[in-house]
Amino acid sequence: MRTTAPNYIATEQLLWLRRDGTQTRIVALIGLPYPVDDGTWACAAELQGVDPRYPDVCGASSMQALNLASALLATRLGHLLERGERLVDAEDASCAWDDEMLNSIFGLHGLRSPERTR
Repeated sequence: MRTTAPNYIATEQLLWLRRDGTQTRIVALIGLPYPVDDGTWACAAELQGVDPRYPDVCGASSMQALNLASALLATRLGHLLERGERLVDAEDASCAWDDEMLNSIFGLHGLRSPERTR
């Protein structure tokens, strides 16, 4: 399921510096949670430059849908880091992303700790 016109409420921009020397702009987008039915909420999530738009993420509450959408984006970006790809801030390429940065931006403290990714 996907809403046809997501109302994006949060965005993060970064650059993917690929090993072949090319650069890809990544735009992480999270939409405003919306009710689907009694007891189900959904939230649009998109990682432009990495994957096509995902199906809307569902949860039992608006907070859960929002947090699950954020976790999905963080997980996909974490997959790039695990493969040894380089992610940097879109405005300051000297600001490299690592697990600590990923956790601080997406609020996943402790979920992708260095001990778990080894």
